[in-house]
Amino acid sequence: MYTLYICTLIVYNDKKCTNLIRMAKKMKTKKNDNHRFTGAMEILDIAKQAFEETAGCNMQIQKAATAGENQHDAIIQINAPEGPVKTYYVEIKATITKATLGYVAERIHRFKKPAMFVTRHVTPQMAERLRERNIAFIDTAGNAYIHDPPIFIYIIGNKKKDAPKKNTIGRAFRPTGLKVVFALLCQPELVKEPYRVIVKNTNVAQGTVGWVLNDLRQQNFLVDRGKYGRKLINGEKLLNTWVETYNRELRPKLLIGRYTTKKTGWWKNIDGQNTSVCLGAEPAAAVLTKYLQPETITIYAPEKINPFLLTHQLKKDPNGDVELFKKFWEFDYPLKNEGIAPPLLVYADLMATGNDRNIETARMIYDKFIHRFIKKL
Repeated sequence: MYTLYICTLIVYNDKKCTNLIRMAKKMKTKKNDNHRFTGAMEILDIAKQAFEETAGCNMQIQKAATAGENQHDAIIQINAPEGPVKTYYVEIKATITKATLGYVAERIHRFKKPAMFVTRHVTPQMAERLRERNIAFIDTAGNAYIHDPPIFIYIIGNKKKDAPKKNTIGRAFRPTGLKVVFALLCQPELVKEPYRVIVKNTNVAQGTVGWVLNDLRQQNFLVDRGKYGRKLINGEKLLNTWVETYNRELRPKLLIGRYTTKKTGWWKNIDGQNTSVCLGAEPAAAVLTKYLQPETITIYAPEKINPFLLTHQLKKDPNGDVELFKKFWEFDYPLKNEGIAPPLLVYADLMATGNDRNIETARMIYDKFIHRFIKKL
């Protein structure tokens, strides 16, 4: 472990029955939001204590976001010995991995204000990746990085002191549930349909649809409006939660394998009308934005892929630049006939790479294809 810092840090810190039912549901939703919010603030409190021990600086939380708020989790002010007071907006996540680094970077970018990331533990390797992106962070082990002259703090190598808490995620954000949520995000009106229609679009059991919708309701992502039907709400937060948990919980399970081929530019000839495969990640983004030259070719395909492998002379190679994933959706969408995965999936794929240019391209995908309908939720 080594420490280099120049600063003193201060962080500031029937009708009656119907109404009763509605009040009960509202209280339950608020309880769930408060539970998740409390967990995040516990991480911040422990990180604060650890930072005070390792850096010898005093910290106080100036403001915490209210439960259910869909922006920053807290606001921190840094008062250096010299220079003006600086304000940072805090993003709190229990863990960070290579697959979720892009998501964290994108969240902080959207603040469009100075930000700090807080988590349970940052390894030296992850600390370096965060430093390269100039993402300020502190963790519950006392590791930290802030580079904002005249403040410079870099503490790495502290091991986590507490056992990681169990990752409690709702059933809607477990692998099977993520497939249902994906279909609903891509087709928001689908949520109003009978269960059998949702089943047809997601290829999951009818019982799965039931508990996914119930969990979304409990997490304040869905409301029942009587004769007007069900409706997704808090769309931005729902999308962010899906992207983060998809890359951690579902995407690794979908990987069929990595391959290589001597053919060049072969992926440009994929036609969604004549094949059951489609492009994801970098090649899909290359077609949609004309902004990058793909290095890794991501393909979503059915389980029976032998004809596809033979056609394109693809051979198994753990270090190959072609990655095949199992296609997991059944619904129609505008880009289907062009052989391109749904834009939400392309966005999530790009975020999973952690590559700066891919993240920049992901923002283009978001602005062009996703933002307009998510804002309606």
